[in-house]
Amino acid sequence: MNLKSRITSILGIMTLLFSNVVRAESDVVISVDEGVSMAQPIAVVPFKGGDSADVAQIVSDDLRNSGKFAPVERSKLPAQPGSAGEVVSQQWTDIGVDMVVVGQVTPAGGGYYNVAYQLVDVLSNPAAVLTEGAFKVPAAQIRQGAHTVSDQVFEKITQIRGAFRTKIAYVVQRGVSSYELRVSDYDGFNAFTVVQSKEPLMSPEWSPEGSKLAYVTFENKKPQVVVHDLRSGARRVVAALKGHNGAPAFSPDGSKIAFASNQDGELNIYVVGANGGTPSKLTANAGNNTEPSWSPDGGSIYFTSDRSGSPQVYRMSSSGGGVSAVGGGKTYNAKMSSDGKSLIMIAGDKVVKQDLAAGSTEVLSSTFLDESPSISPNGIMVIYSSTKGTGKVLQLVSADGRFKANLPGTGGQYKFPAWSPYLTKQ
Repeated sequence: MNLKSRITSILGIMTLLFSNVVRAESDVVISVDEGVSMAQPIAVVPFKGGDSADVAQIVSDDLRNSGKFAPVERSKLPAQPGSAGEVVSQQWTDIGVDMVVVGQVTPAGGGYYNVAYQLVDVLSNPAAVLTEGAFKVPAAQIRQGAHTVSDQVFEKITQIRGAFRTKIAYVVQRGVSSYELRVSDYDGFNAFTVVQSKEPLMSPEWSPEGSKLAYVTFENKKPQVVVHDLRSGARRVVAALKGHNGAPAFSPDGSKIAFASNQDGELNIYVVGANGGTPSKLTANAGNNTEPSWSPDGGSIYFTSDRSGSPQVYRMSSSGGGVSAVGGGKTYNAKMSSDGKSLIMIAGDKVVKQDLAAGSTEVLSSTFLDESPSISPNGIMVIYSSTKGTGKVLQLVSADGRFKANLPGTGGQYKFPAWSPYLTKQ
């Protein structure tokens, strides 16, 4: 399958995956708080042609949002070439730019557009094309087409897979009796409501292939864990023990869900099949235990426990046993990076990263009362919620702490963000 056919197929799969939900305008949009002074300069030239969406601006925003690039402002671009052959290297090196993205967007008929791009190395003279691509995309998926360009440019330069075609899930609370579980593109666009309830909704988590969400609902007048199929809209209760059921987390292979329940009086960690069944209890007689999350290999579960007198992150075997403290005092809500090298968690009220080999801890956030961190699948960004004034808002921070942004919402409290896995094969 050639590149054009493969990417068109990928976009079609994503359309099918989310075709049974009602879309809305974005209700959160990224606003940069702190850029990266050492980020790599790059120029993204407005694409020739175009449609109602500014593809080049979306690509520029994506690269900026990664925290690794500093796109040149449009007003400072020395020229606006549409192809590599029109790029004059010295014009760009004179302003400190090594790489330029150029492209075209042209109508293809039948509600489709052709998108073509080139990543140009201007340190060469004449300029050299590092990578290029062309594909056809439905008009309704033009933003996904732009994110595809971003993914490919990002990976070519950094050798890290791009995550711009991923999504985030989050809960919006409006007033005291209106809750919405929402899903949007990672940058807040193309938002839609998965479920709306008068009772609380909490703690969404994605299945490994991105087709389902597990979350907590109080709709039956008690907290239960449900699995919601985003394709069909079907929901299944998978954990409804006596008392509280919460903090669901899919195993890496998608076959199990870890969760917390206090059916015996204290919170403990349980594991149940992803389709339900009889839960297995993993912790007992050691204080309150909650917020389970799996290691990428599925061999360990990280969780929060107050067994030592205050909340702290611990690790145990995914079958229970072998418990050891890993987070230090007053840490909670830990998630392991996809490469298994670090933990992202809350320490005090800040998002921190712990290097598991060195044992060192770095504070990433500078916001107030942070909670619910979730890591992008390529490990370079973290989304979380924090308190701002009297409200809860979503925040972004790079995994090195240098880039910070917020996603201000309107008319509600924005909580429990969860970053999706990759939704495309490549």
